[in-house]
Amino acid sequence: MFMSYRSGLACAVTICTLIGGAAPPATAASGIPDPAAEVVSTAAEPHPELSGKRLQVPGNAPIYLVDPEGYRRHIPDPTTYDNLFRNWDGVAADLHLSLVSERTALSSGAFLARVPGQPRVYLVSNGLKRWIVSPATMDKYYFEWKKVREIPALALDAVPEGEPWS
Repeated sequence: MFMSYRSGLACAVTICTLIGGAAPPATAASGIPDPAAEVVSTAAEPHPELSGKRLQVPGNAPIYLVDPEGYRRHIPDPTTYDNLFRNWDGVAADLHLSLVSERTALSSGAFLARVPGQPRVYLVSNGLKRWIVSPATMDKYYFEWKKVREIPALALDAVPEGEPWS
């Protein structure tokens, strides 16, 4: 499908608006500001051994995803959850969730994306795209292949790249 420069630019602007364009702290490798790197809770420690887990305090509504660095990230709403994960199975109850340091929540509307015909899949959230490094990582985080959106290259290239998601 052919897309004009103007259409591609409009698509890129729309994606950046959806994922939140503002950007605080920078990532170490890329130097690109990463709003998702902001630590919200410092009273606890990161727990990388929990990476990929979806956790919830029993009887409490918020669900968190533990990121590759071991920080919990709030999944802000059911729509965002449904954009990313296979289903609601496997959310673990954890009475000690407060002992896991918290980073900025995933942005509302976060989604999985790739360029048509290209193998790389990205988590698009908080104004950044983060490459999901392998099919094993997709499985580890319970991400759903069928929910990966195909985005024109011009639009996805316009989103700054954050640290890989492993």
